[in-house]
Amino acid sequence: MEERYYKPEEVMRLLGISKATLNRRAEEGIIPSELEEGRKRGRKYPKEAIDAHVKLLKHHNTPKYTFGPTTNSELWASYQNHFKLYEPEDIVPYDKLLEWREANEDIFMSARENGKRIAGVTIMPLAEDVIKSLIDEKIRERDIEPWAIRKWSDKNLTVYIPSISVHHTGDAQRDRMRGHHIIRYAIKWAFSLNKHYDIKKWYAIAATPEGKKLVEHLGFEKIEGKRDAYVLTDLKKAEKSIRTFIDTLEQEEDSLVPKPKTMRGTGKQIGTGQKPLSSSSKSVTKTK
Repeated sequence: MEERYYKPEEVMRLLGISKATLNRRAEEGIIPSELEEGRKRGRKYPKEAIDAHVKLLKHHNTPKYTFGPTTNSELWASYQNHFKLYEPEDIVPYDKLLEWREANEDIFMSARENGKRIAGVTIMPLAEDVIKSLIDEKIRERDIEPWAIRKWSDKNLTVYIPSISVHHTGDAQRDRMRGHHIIRYAIKWAFSLNKHYDIKKWYAIAATPEGKKLVEHLGFEKIEGKRDAYVLTDLKKAEKSIRTFIDTLEQEEDSLVPKPKTMRGTGKQIGTGQKPLSSSSKSVTKTK
C-alpha cells in the first residue's frame, strides 16, 4: 500500500526550506500536518495535503507575462541588448529608433515578466521600395529614414519585421521559454494588425538558421534577393497553419530567436538591431 505521509526531509526538499522553518510553519498551521492530541512529537505530513500545498505555491510563483507598447527606457534596454546579439554595423542607433517612433509610435512592443522587459518585437509599415533596397543590400536597417515609415491608417501597406529578440539569462530553458513567449505575442499582434489595417504583404529577412526556420513555419515564401528574404501575401489564409505552429511551439528545442554572440558560431543571427528578424541586416527573423 502506498505511503500516505511524507517524511519531514521530503517536505523540506519539496518546499526548499530548512528543518527549523518546517517546524515553525507546521506549528503555525501554514504547512498542513497531523499531530496526535497531547503529543509534541511525531508530526506527520499527509501527501495529499502537502502535494496540494506545493501545487498552490508553484502557481503563485509562476511569472506573470504581459505585452504592450515599448517605453523609451525599454527601447534603450533593447538597443543595448543588441550589442550582445549583433555586429555594430547591424545595430540601429538609439536616436534613429526614436526618429522611427516619431514617424509611427506603434511599431515597438515589449514582453514583460513580472513587469520587467524580457523581449521585444518591431513591426513597421514601410515603403515597399525601401524594403526591396534592404533585400538587395543597397541599404541597411540603420539607413531607413523616418519618411519611409507609414502610418497604420494608410492604405495598401507593406510591412517589414526588423526584429524579434530576447534578453538572455544564461539559462537555456528559461531563454527558450522567453523566446517562445515573444513569438506567440508577435504572432497575435500581427493578426490584430492584419485585422484592423489594410496590409497587403509581410516581408522578413532570415539572417540565421533560427530565423529561416521561423519564417518557414509561419508560411513565408522565399523570394529573390541578395539576402535570404521572405514574403507572406495572405496572413489570413496562413492562419490555420500558423495556429498549428503555435500549438506545437513547446516541442521546438530552440527558442527560434538569436543567441548572444558568445554562444553562437560564425553565422549571423535573427535579430533586430534593428536587424531584420534575424539580423539587423537580415530581417524578418531577427530576434533580439
